[in-house]
Amino acid sequence: MKLNLSLIDLFFVILYYLLISFIGILVAKRSRKTKLEHELDFLFAGRKITLPFFVASLVATWYGNILGIGEFVHRYGLLSWFCFGIVYYISAFLYAIFLSKKIREIPSQTIPDLIGIKFGKTANLVASLIMLIVTFPSVYVLMVGIFINLIFGLDLLISITIGTIVTFIYIGYGGFKSNIITNSFQFILMYVGFGLFAFFSMRAISYDFGQLQKLPESHLEFFGNASWQYIISWVFISLQTFIDPSFFQRCFTVASGKTARNGLLISIFFWLVFDSMTIFVGLVGKLSYPNINPMLVYPTLLENIVPGIFKGLILVSMLATIVSTLESYTFLSSMIIGKNIFENFKFWLKVPIKDRIRIGLIITAFFSVLIAYLIPSAIDIIYKTSSIAVPALFYPTLLSFSKKKYLNKLQVNWIIISSSSVTLIFTFLKKISLGLTKTHFYDFIFSFEPMVFGFLWSTSLFAIMYFWNRNKLQRTTTTQVLSL
Repeated sequence: MKLNLSLIDLFFVILYYLLISFIGILVAKRSRKTKLEHELDFLFAGRKITLPFFVASLVATWYGNILGIGEFVHRYGLLSWFCFGIVYYISAFLYAIFLSKKIREIPSQTIPDLIGIKFGKTANLVASLIMLIVTFPSVYVLMVGIFINLIFGLDLLISITIGTIVTFIYIGYGGFKSNIITNSFQFILMYVGFGLFAFFSMRAISYDFGQLQKLPESHLEFFGNASWQYIISWVFISLQTFIDPSFFQRCFTVASGKTARNGLLISIFFWLVFDSMTIFVGLVGKLSYPNINPMLVYPTLLENIVPGIFKGLILVSMLATIVSTLESYTFLSSMIIGKNIFENFKFWLKVPIKDRIRIGLIITAFFSVLIAYLIPSAIDIIYKTSSIAVPALFYPTLLSFSKKKYLNKLQVNWIIISSSSVTLIFTFLKKISLGLTKTHFYDFIFSFEPMVFGFLWSTSLFAIMYFWNRNKLQRTTTTQVLSL
């Protein structure tokens, strides 16, 4: 598919990229004049982010999977509001209440740092490697590539590569402050563009919401026809919020803990508004084009119902939704490589932090393009990567905030490595078993998603180790008392 765009539509797209590149580089130049490229300014914007920029940046960052949303709505209907909305609102609310203020007050600059301080250098390294799985911006690289493919008709791999290079340049140049400012600009574009898209979608159905009753019955049911195992897996996926480095980084860099908490609560409202628009547009797309490639539902609807120059404006808003998240996770992934991983090797300690992060940027670009090309589905990328990382890092991250030492270093490393391995094993087994003769045992085991087994494993390990350590402490205390 190739979009039929006018010259003015193409002008809007080119102007958009020029503007965000200009803004990103301009911020970096101003930063150097006042801060002399100080590490804190490059990595954390001086830890002075105010409430409006915090909200705008976090909302834009957390909502980049726009083609994936369209794909999911086209497949499952209102189930998407549960899987991509409600469970995430709850996780974000809990994060705001229990963790946001703590993050602003602790000295740890990243989640691997936090885990490493509590459980040692090995845990830092292992957590960093696992975290890369969810921070590699592969899904957003894929979506930007698809848009370039739709606009210019280029090969998908070439489109993915071009989109990656263009987006990565100003982030490597300007650092986190550039990320915050460009995110805030793109936040405005997102809401203006999708507001227009929702309006034209209403016009396409003659403002008659009753027409949505023509959709498949499962699309209008809150849980659709998805299995309860699949639904539970998305509940677990939403727990990615607690290990997501974009939440941690923004809470760490905000001006105060109170601002972090309030900003998260305000962000939930904005996510709710944006979800309302994207899901409605997706349902209209399903109603109008039931048999298209689900990932292309928004571009197809854009092509056929949006008139004149509004097509270019809405196209830019969709790009802004994706690129804002792409640039954020690009920087986060590069920081994990350049800071947390490279700092475990003496050679890299001699290299300035900004250069290490820029090398991390190159590594991020390579693997993101590779994963995006090998797994050409936005939903599959998110589902597979989250399934591996969330069970592995959920408990170690939460335990790192506690002053008590519930587990020792070896036990935490074992939880991280074994939990991710269990999920990988079940993912592999489910894949190779598709061509095998089905049995009752097969039907029972593989009715569960691999992530469920990973979480069951990590939860069981945590419980066993916790009670073992507590009983051991009680036995030691009793022995000491008797010896007196």
